[in-house]
Amino acid sequence: MSQISRPMQIALGATLLLLVVWFVALRPGPAETGEPAAPVAQEAPAAPGTEGLNRAIDKANDAVATANGDAAPAGAGDAEPTRRAGNAHDARVSRAQRADHVRHARRLAHAASRQVGQVRAALRAHKALAIAFVDPLIADARSVEEELRHVSTFDGKAFTISVPLARLSQYGFITRGVSVTVAPTVVVVAPNRKAATIVGAADRGEIEQRLADALLKRR
Repeated sequence: MSQISRPMQIALGATLLLLVVWFVALRPGPAETGEPAAPVAQEAPAAPGTEGLNRAIDKANDAVATANGDAAPAGAGDAEPTRRAGNAHDARVSRAQRADHVRHARRLAHAASRQVGQVRAALRAHKALAIAFVDPLIADARSVEEELRHVSTFDGKAFTISVPLARLSQYGFITRGVSVTVAPTVVVVAPNRKAATIVGAADRGEIEQRLADALLKRR
């Protein structure tokens, strides 16, 4: 009974009570022995109390139908807060993701700005530069980047750095006199600001030789 709604319990209780009353008080008594048989083909009159009993049963059925009808909207209403809660959660996740993207972009921009500052400082110090413009999706570019990590700085007289080709526009003050269109390309700059390029794959020995030659060009 714990699973039956309250209106249905009331309706069933009323029906059962009326059935008991009808069987106990209103049902016609049995025919006496020796009484003549009732004429055939005559419709028996309705038993006393059955009309009221039928009305009670109809009311009980109506109550059950009403209870069931009320239960459906209630269930649908319960789902609405859950949907709203899900939407709010999705909105919070989306905002958090956007915030992460913004922070990541700011870190990249800061790192890029710092690299440009390092290159400018090396030029002011009249050092020789080897700048490798690379693309992480290209095998030769990754190889050149790795080779550049092991190139000598000639006791601090040279400066080496790898830069994504996508940030080429930030180094116009270096590439103004040379052509850089593909990755990998290594731009070697002498202390007198004269620049030359190594296009394509290059190893440590070749880059070091270019830097050594550039250091001889002081004027």
